[in-house]
Amino acid sequence: MSPKIVVITGCSSGIGLQAAVHLASDKENRFKVYATMRDLTKKDQLESAAGSTMYKTLFIRELDVTKEDSIEEFIDQINQEEGGVDVLKRRNRASWCKKKVSMDQIRQVFETNVFGLIRLTQAVITGMKNRRSGHIINVSSSTGLVGMPFCDIYTSSKFAVEGFSESIAPLFKKFNISVSVIEPGPVQTSILANVTINKMGCFRSEDLDPDVDELTRQYFSSSFSNAFTKRRTTMMQHGTEIASIIQDIILSEEPHLRYPTSDAVRELAAMKYTDPTGDSVVKNITEQQQWTE
Repeated sequence: MSPKIVVITGCSSGIGLQAAVHLASDKENRFKVYATMRDLTKKDQLESAAGSTMYKTLFIRELDVTKEDSIEEFIDQINQEEGGVDVLKRRNRASWCKKKVSMDQIRQVFETNVFGLIRLTQAVITGMKNRRSGHIINVSSSTGLVGMPFCDIYTSSKFAVEGFSESIAPLFKKFNISVSVIEPGPVQTSILANVTINKMGCFRSEDLDPDVDELTRQYFSSSFSNAFTKRRTTMMQHGTEIASIIQDIILSEEPHLRYPTSDAVRELAAMKYTDPTGDSVVKNITEQQQWTE
């Protein structure tokens, strides 16, 4: 059986890199992975991790999901070389948690996390429909389930990913195309190495505006410093674990729409979906009860 043609975005680091290497290293050679990134000067880490799979089951390509011509050129090339894409796995970018965010920053987040996701889906869906097969896998987050204070822009983009995925799933199912959303909590990636822990919480002091009121500063400190420390010890997953889950999703005969990746995230989902008023979410977030042991 021919290997599945898998396209993964954002492979210079983090989950994208881990997923690309994990699938390309499959002992049964069930996947041929096109690992993409916006800037090919950042491919060294992926090349090193890929090892002997390079140019055999893993191929690195340039792709900027914020540019339509880049998407069109990439998909045309894959169609010519492979006859189409079997699995599209989209990774989102991380974002800011702060009181004020400029409109330009907001647009950057949505260009990558939402508009880029939609553009790439549009680019592959015609081929998948024609072949009556395919799988679109979008990476959301626990913040795609429950909104978090100070993360409103990032959370909004994740909610958009959830809504888009849920909306297209019923129609695409008619064409034997599956849509899945992965919902991890905190993941041990290089992003955490760039986070500065200080007395104001897990983010840099400049991420708080100088004119923020004292009560908000206190809430920031308590909700991020304490909560994030507990989340790191009780919820943290490694990228290789997420990569293994992605492989299981791809190989599933009847994949689900949503995949919370840990018990902690499943608890958040249960809290969200069992209370149609949303009051329990607000109460728990306000009191930080979901992080207490």
